[in-house]
Amino acid sequence: MKKSLLIAFSLCLAGGVAFAQPKGAGEPQLLIKSNVGLMAPVWSPDGRKIAVTTDNYAGILVANADGTALKSVTDEAGAGYKMSWSDDSKSILGRTNVVENRRVLHELKVWNAEDGSSRVVVAKTRGMKGTPTWNDALRVNFADRDGFKAANVKTSAKTSVTPDVYSLMMNDPDGAAKQIASLRPYAAKMVLNPALSPDGKKVAFQLPGKGVFTCNADGSDVKSLCDGSHPAWLPDNRTVVVSRVSDDGNRFTASDLYAIDIENGDEVLLTGNTDCIPLTPAVSPDGKRVAFENAQDASIYVMDLKY
Repeated sequence: MKKSLLIAFSLCLAGGVAFAQPKGAGEPQLLIKSNVGLMAPVWSPDGRKIAVTTDNYAGILVANADGTALKSVTDEAGAGYKMSWSDDSKSILGRTNVVENRRVLHELKVWNAEDGSSRVVVAKTRGMKGTPTWNDALRVNFADRDGFKAANVKTSAKTSVTPDVYSLMMNDPDGAAKQIASLRPYAAKMVLNPALSPDGKKVAFQLPGKGVFTCNADGSDVKSLCDGSHPAWLPDNRTVVVSRVSDDGNRFTASDLYAIDIENGDEVLLTGNTDCIPLTPAVSPDGKRVAFENAQDASIYVMDLKY
């Protein structure tokens, strides 16, 4: 009996990080500061780099995970909005804004995160609906007026595709709730800030005025989770970090980060002892840190997590 209890206890310890909710370990620390406002951090999949953008999502900058060696990858307008790293942590995918004759066109590009060299994947067009997603190492998904497509990042050759739920939410946020059967009760809503769980089995997302929801990767089992915005997954595939923001109609006045268990709804306040106004949380791939933009000083901060 004692041996069985010891084995069970050991298994609990071994899986502790997988199912224990995190807590903030101390106060947030300044990670990246610049002479321009910084926002929307995104960790590279290998955890060695972090990408950020500037006001209005202009440009992409990359720093080491400890905040050092910040450098510009591109200064193109809109490039930082929903930018995403390639699985090998070498490239960044984004959608730029190109103004011609007072009209805004969109262009899909892939940048080398090390030297800033770039390749146009989809030439500038007015027909693009949302933001692109990686399909695999050689293709990116996007949507235009003619439907959903995959474009080869080397040749720009395009083929029609049937998108998965996460890509649909990203590629066509205005139309996603109409096209996903389980979300049709919210057909008038735009789907915001979808986040795919690390194991690819769940999607967390936001509906305006409704808060954060989760569903299976095929769109089934839709659940209302909590108030908040910008869900970011922990590597346990069970916990998301969200921000809860207050404003006065002109500016953000307060915000906190919460860790939410998607199975039982339990929540833990992470940022109770800080004057920061944390926005757009991003959890490191190892689950040990959460980075965010601080609306107080337009810099990037990081908080250690303990379990």
